[in-house]
Amino acid sequence: MVEKERCTGCGACAAVCREGAIGMEPDREGFLYPVIDKARCTGCGACDAVCPIDREETEGGEAPACWGARAREDAVRLGSSSGGIFPLLAGEVLAEGGAVYGAALLPGGRVAHIRAETPKELDRITKTKYVQSDIAGALEEIPRLLREGRRVLFCGTPCQAAAVRALAGEHPRLLLADLVCYGVPSPGIWRDYVGWLEKRAGGTLRSFSFRDKREGDHGRTVAYRTGDRETALPLSRDLYCRSYFSRVNLRPACYRCRYCTTRRGSDLTLGDFWGIEAVRPDFDDGMGCSVVLCHTPAGRALWERARGAARSFPCAPAEAANPSQPRLREPTQRPARRGLLMGLYRRLPFGVWIRLFTR
Repeated sequence: MVEKERCTGCGACAAVCREGAIGMEPDREGFLYPVIDKARCTGCGACDAVCPIDREETEGGEAPACWGARAREDAVRLGSSSGGIFPLLAGEVLAEGGAVYGAALLPGGRVAHIRAETPKELDRITKTKYVQSDIAGALEEIPRLLREGRRVLFCGTPCQAAAVRALAGEHPRLLLADLVCYGVPSPGIWRDYVGWLEKRAGGTLRSFSFRDKREGDHGRTVAYRTGDRETALPLSRDLYCRSYFSRVNLRPACYRCRYCTTRRGSDLTLGDFWGIEAVRPDFDDGMGCSVVLCHTPAGRALWERARGAARSFPCAPAEAANPSQPRLREPTQRPARRGLLMGLYRRLPFGVWIRLFTR
């Protein structure tokens, strides 16, 4: 089992264990880690063999084909966090009778990957969720769907995509799209925040958009509904998002992430095209533009099928990984005060702790 500081919490080890000897349990910071039931463990080594940390290659090979892109239909862009490219790719897979997996906000504030099989169901898995999602259900279902002859598109963080690849192998009907990832914040802190919002509002959280575009500000607005009340405020004023962008509540493994490069093991990489104003100013209308990196022939083929529904332009890898896009070049740096603030998270009332980020 990989040491804790390097563990991404992908859950591949728990999914592969035939004895059910591995469970994913939260630590004191709210992150899931594998815990072995030694009474049930047979020592087969399957968990070590499937772990993507030391087996996934991200360096070498050809440079990806890179594009800047945005959906032609404004409604698609409005329903997405960046340029609306993921729904276009997903639509191609659904049209073939395939299934698409992405992160959804579930009742109670839980974030987990779910399966979409119709265009309507895609609505639940578009838009960014700044929470580490639970992919246990997807890891269980995807190998079965592939055996049934279904085509599958999985979209998640690079470490989650690596877990799916490790379990399913190089399957011709499996497509992996990973994200330009800043780092994953604690699902435990997110659940505490949801509870705090609900208590203050006196109502259940019904929706939460981390990247609302009503202001035409590249999605730098947070909007959520608690009970019958809707709240919208700048991203920089939402206390949970402030804790996220302070880099304090990220998973320890994120500070040494090996996927922060333009060369990855997935078929495609998707994300906001930050810095588009310097690369292609005419594409910068405040409603979002995506960067698309095609790593494999399968990824390029899917992109070419979807590209007709988008406005796009080719660009060099260096333009995709421009200074405004650091997560394609290096991991997020660990802040010096992380140990202090995460220690206080375990000791202070949550409402007191979360307000520390207003200072």
